[in-house]
Amino acid sequence: MAKRFERPEDIARELKAVQLFLSGRDDLTPNKLDPHEIDFAISKGGKSVAYIEVKGVKKVKSVYDKHTPVVAIKKLTSLQKYVNERKCPHVYIAWAYSDGIKYAKVTDLKGIIRWGGQFKPREGSVNDHELMFEDNGTDFTIKTYESI
Repeated sequence: MAKRFERPEDIARELKAVQLFLSGRDDLTPNKLDPHEIDFAISKGGKSVAYIEVKGVKKVKSVYDKHTPVVAIKKLTSLQKYVNERKCPHVYIAWAYSDGIKYAKVTDLKGIIRWGGQFKPREGSVNDHELMFEDNGTDFTIKTYESI
């Protein structure tokens, strides 16, 4: 099993982002999934109706600042399983900034694939250099924390 680098503050940022994603929908509940899965299942009446992965953005502060979202192909492959195997049409990915989130359905992503990853690989990591998705034209929905 790969080493986990997720810290408590990362999980807190994910939870804050998913609560913003669900704002205005009191009938939906986020459920944190296993650490080696995607981040959350979204439930309604005890049944999973959607899924979301949240990627933290630390180097860019605002959702409105210039930033090209990137994510590992491995993570998109995990999300794809929820679309294809679980037949769930509501599978999302979000990027969490200090002031809000931008998100889209994984089936709506548009971009390129390139080799990339961490500038300086972390000790113990086997995935810091890998195939990456780089956004190039996805029509993201934006929500800010001050808008709720």
